[in-house]
Amino acid sequence: MSLLDDLKNQAEVVRNRQRSGAELVEHYFYEIHERLKAVHKQLLDLATALNTVRPDVPRHYYVDGTSVLDGLRQQDYALSEKKRTIEFHDYYTELQLRTHAVGDRRLVIEKDSEPLVTRLREFLWGHALRFDLREMRAERRYIERGVFTIEPDVPISLTVTGVPEQREIRLVIRNLEKLGEVTYRYDLDEFNDELIEELIKLLLGKPNDFRTRGRHQQRPVATARVAAPGAGVAPPEAAAPAGGLRSLFRRGS
Repeated sequence: MSLLDDLKNQAEVVRNRQRSGAELVEHYFYEIHERLKAVHKQLLDLATALNTVRPDVPRHYYVDGTSVLDGLRQQDYALSEKKRTIEFHDYYTELQLRTHAVGDRRLVIEKDSEPLVTRLREFLWGHALRFDLREMRAERRYIERGVFTIEPDVPISLTVTGVPEQREIRLVIRNLEKLGEVTYRYDLDEFNDELIEELIKLLLGKPNDFRTRGRHQQRPVATARVAAPGAGVAPPEAAAPAGGLRSLFRRGS
């Protein structure tokens, strides 16, 4: 066999391997679509039920060390999706469940230097919090003091995305129990009805074992976009109220 023939054979082996890999990813793509299709129905039913029953789900958030945005309640649940169209058929690629923690008491924080004002402003922007900033400037126009009035409205989202290259589903939870994002990874088979049940409990502040499920996130990766200004160790979260799935939709549970 000539050197050219040997190289041609090696090239054919590589092409076959690449072709089989692409076919496998395509298969995973359709598998993920079917799973997201089922999850879409579950989350749509959940959002509809929550908007009807309106269970009491209290939330509070540490914004600036010991400053707390509290007295908030979750409300207004909505589900959206992203799809990919292939040969006139739509396939689910991402789902996002959104809600808000809303209250009636604004939080006022004062900062007495331009760097501290800038840092808190970027922190609030990074976590999609609405606020008003009143700046007091010195004669040389630098900021001498800033007064932030933060609206009691925290956007919360749970984003489910398919990753066919790894046969995985990724879940990004934003601003649920604290400000910031946490990313979880699951093998496709792990993203099952039992996990969704635990996720619902987490969303409603019920006792759950959500964080222990799935082999990838024994240590979930926290990705808070901006460090809280002056943040130390935050006081522990309040214990979740007792109750099971049967009590999830009871008013005031």
